[in-house]
Amino acid sequence: MSNNLTIIKRNGSGYIDSREVAEVIGKAHRHLLRDIRGYCEIMEKGGAPNFGLSDFFLESSYQSAQNKEMPCYLLSKMGCELVANKLTGEKGVLFTAAYVSKFNEMETAERAVIQAPRLGEYNAAARLIVRELRRAGSSPAEIVDFLKELYEPLGITVNSVIDLDLDFLDDDDSPMYTATQIAKKFGVYSGSGKPHALAVSAILNDILLVPDTHKSFQAEDFGDRIGILCRYDIDAVIEVGNWLMENECPDDIPGANCTYHVAYKATA
Repeated sequence: MSNNLTIIKRNGSGYIDSREVAEVIGKAHRHLLRDIRGYCEIMEKGGAPNFGLSDFFLESSYQSAQNKEMPCYLLSKMGCELVANKLTGEKGVLFTAAYVSKFNEMETAERAVIQAPRLGEYNAAARLIVRELRRAGSSPAEIVDFLKELYEPLGITVNSVIDLDLDFLDDDDSPMYTATQIAKKFGVYSGSGKPHALAVSAILNDILLVPDTHKSFQAEDFGDRIGILCRYDIDAVIEVGNWLMENECPDDIPGANCTYHVAYKATA
């Protein structure tokens, strides 16, 4: 018995072709059409005001192998439930598992699309408020508590938005972080297994165009030479975390001069 089902969108709703339903439940398609017509007749005679036939079934057609137009139905989730309620034993269980899984996948995808603009609004608010919390002297733990409450309505844990527990970066009492430290924080690594500072720098300077007001340029002793090391403030760190999340941690990060291929590691 095949469990493959395909969601077909009609007028903003999802349906499954009766031919696929017949295959999954192991019934001849013509017999399933007979059953559905019977259900439709009962509902039409009942005249219940709270639903219409389109809430369950849509009449449709397809071209046969002989190029003839043949009838079929499209079944909504409620239509599938009606068919499943008439089944017994293993067939009913397998069909229920198959259609519930497919409709749940569709609903999850739709929620993600609807949530996307809301998430952008939440991220914008978070950036502003976190900046003020930092200026007011709030600790990373207090900021994390704020973010937990902020993102809770979206069902997102704070760690999936941005983990601001930066205590391990604060050894020098400076609120500024190198691209290497930021890369390590978000698990952005090169193929050689090292934190990919160049990729993070590309995000900061080529994609986000972080202004110099969020940077600190310091002379560093590299043994045989003195170099200038750029560090970034917490706002820039937040921007990187949000960009990675919004772009689903891409494998390739474009820079001004080249594209950096990165790998991701879980962070503690």
